[in-house]
Amino acid sequence: MTDTSVQMNEAGTRSPFFRRLVSSPLAWLAIVLVIACVLLSLPIVLPIGPMYWDTYIYYDGAQRIFNGQIPNTDFLIPVGPITYYLFALGLKLFPDAQPLLLTQWVILIIAAPLMATVLQAVARERRPVAFALLVPFLIFALCPANVQITHSYPGMDGFGIYNRHATLLLYILTSALMFVKDGRRLAIICGLTMLALFLLKITGFLAGGLIGLLALLSGRISWRSVLIAGAIFVAALACLELNGHMVTAYIRDIVLLVNINRSGLAWRFLTALSADLDIILAGIVLVCVLLWIERDRLAAIARSRNAATFRHLVDSNFVWLGVALIAGIFFETQNTGSQDFSFLWPILLAIFLGFARDSLPRQLLVAVLIGFVAIPFTAKIVHKTLRAIVVSPTYATTPLTEMKSLGAVSTHHDILERTLLLEKHYQQYGDAYADLSAKGQLPSWRLFAELDYQMHWLISANQAVKDIREFEAVHGIHFATIMNLDFPNPFPWLLDSSAPRYIQIGADPSRTVPPPDEAAKQAIAQTDLVLVPHCPLTTNRRELQHIYADALKGKQKVKLNDCWDMLLRPGLLPAAVR
Repeated sequence: MTDTSVQMNEAGTRSPFFRRLVSSPLAWLAIVLVIACVLLSLPIVLPIGPMYWDTYIYYDGAQRIFNGQIPNTDFLIPVGPITYYLFALGLKLFPDAQPLLLTQWVILIIAAPLMATVLQAVARERRPVAFALLVPFLIFALCPANVQITHSYPGMDGFGIYNRHATLLLYILTSALMFVKDGRRLAIICGLTMLALFLLKITGFLAGGLIGLLALLSGRISWRSVLIAGAIFVAALACLELNGHMVTAYIRDIVLLVNINRSGLAWRFLTALSADLDIILAGIVLVCVLLWIERDRLAAIARSRNAATFRHLVDSNFVWLGVALIAGIFFETQNTGSQDFSFLWPILLAIFLGFARDSLPRQLLVAVLIGFVAIPFTAKIVHKTLRAIVVSPTYATTPLTEMKSLGAVSTHHDILERTLLLEKHYQQYGDAYADLSAKGQLPSWRLFAELDYQMHWLISANQAVKDIREFEAVHGIHFATIMNLDFPNPFPWLLDSSAPRYIQIGADPSRTVPPPDEAAKQAIAQTDLVLVPHCPLTTNRRELQHIYADALKGKQKVKLNDCWDMLLRPGLLPAAVR
């Protein structure tokens, strides 16, 4: 006969444990991380989204790192080097992971421990607040979606990934500054977060620096903590500089990219304002309301005129939100896609909690205005992600046998039907598209955001890889180095080769590709295979051919198929087939 008293005893001892587990923010964070690792181990297929080919840049960077190249030192990159090292580590751990999920989630390697440190400090005294920080953090970290909608069909946003990473780190920074009171812990979190922002994207670092300056002026972080954070930052950079002068090379590349993009700064500022007008206007209204609510206290502070009262003034709710809005607008001026202003939530949460003892009408007013700021970016991110997941089972795939995990995408049946017609269409009417590109025009104004083009690129690249393998087998050669005169170059990773040094990955000739120097020209001249796609001949492909024309002189041109040509290093082929 079973002893029921023992069962009750066991249940009684288990129940408090499970209650503590369920009520622990750190436990939930750990559970989600385990689930993410499981998902990265599964053959998941996601709906392809606008500019999805940005994802392939990470494979180019990872393959270069695997081959001993150092970001910024051996090849130019559009952002900081840390994201490529994180992705290379993630690719080693999960070689068959869905590409977009892997690129999105590798930031958790550094973001999760930092956020866990914040949550641990907050949960000791205010566990509900810790959960209020954790849930949005997980939403923004896990959802591979931007705030802005760029296509009517559901799909995952394969672009703006490093911008989403930066906003997530800014979220951690604002969470710590708002809710972590332990000076030493705060210093470590801020130092490591600012280090990660610096090595990820310089505009994110500058936005974080503006927020950090406000924290210093308001007394939320002491000079002692700033010195500790600065020491961590400088020491880490000094160690990284020993890795092939990576830091100085990174700073040099930042200056180069600023000079290339200087003419478009005003236009991008207006674009950021118009794209996020709903969030910005709601934020401005909330700033004005907070200023009105605090007018009496501010008047008293103004009459005091001493350092302590100045800190109280700077630590006002309206100042924090106003400065964060300015930082967010500045950050978004350089972003094509991002989880815009999502890092405002910890500040909004702190404002809401600060009105807990005010009158009910005032609480409701502030809560409604906070909702107008926070709901747009949260709802758009969640909606886009859930919409893509819901329709995913109904979407169609096509065999992409040569693309490894890059082929783990699907699309709407109508899009796929159109995509399968494009290859022959581009071949048949190639002169028309060449004429358009010669006049500086794309086949459509939003070509790279079109899902059919993104699917066509994969299908065309799949055929190119297949034909390259066949060419290598027939002629008994192996292309040790491969370059592609197009935006992405995943071919070295797909073909177990290397890529030439000293050139830009993610080659956008309008934003990131400088004229090649002598080292780059020599590296290109020694490259075994340079791929030249021309279905269709777009403006960026034409411009890349022009930029690298001198370095490509003397290459042997061989037709790979109707949509791809090969430029081969002289002497690579046996004399009989030249």
